[in-house]
Amino acid sequence: MSNLQLINGDDHPEAATKHLDDAQGLLTRNRADGAAYLAGYVVECSLKALILYDSGIPLPGSRLPWKKGTAGHDLNELVVQASSLAAIAGAKSARYFGPAVQGIAKAGIASWRSEMRYRAPYMTQAHAQLWFADAQAIYQESVGEMLKDGIL
Repeated sequence: MSNLQLINGDDHPEAATKHLDDAQGLLTRNRADGAAYLAGYVVECSLKALILYDSGIPLPGSRLPWKKGTAGHDLNELVVQASSLAAIAGAKSARYFGPAVQGIAKAGIASWRSEMRYRAPYMTQAHAQLWFADAQAIYQESVGEMLKDGIL
């Protein structure tokens, strides 16, 4: 359990770690669709961890800092939101908002959508490996560094 666990039990840093491990396992089994799908959730959860780190844990009954529905899964929208928070003077997340996170819009994984779970086969092994590499770099730069610093 991390320090960013929500009242409903959602724990984005923990989920990012779990999804990264699971995606890697699926890649080794040539399960490209599942690996790519989980790689997208690694990025989503890492971005949401950055957002929560700056905005704080919402109080019970409060709204989450990101949109509901499919918009809450939009990596490009989430990176814009995280970027806006990291740019504020004194932002805690600025240290964890490096080149991999900043480059999401140009990364292959930017085309990830949660709805891809309904399409199979969808992803080649080579593309899944690229998405996993993107996710791994983003995770390491954000959640991984936050874990190393002991803030989670």
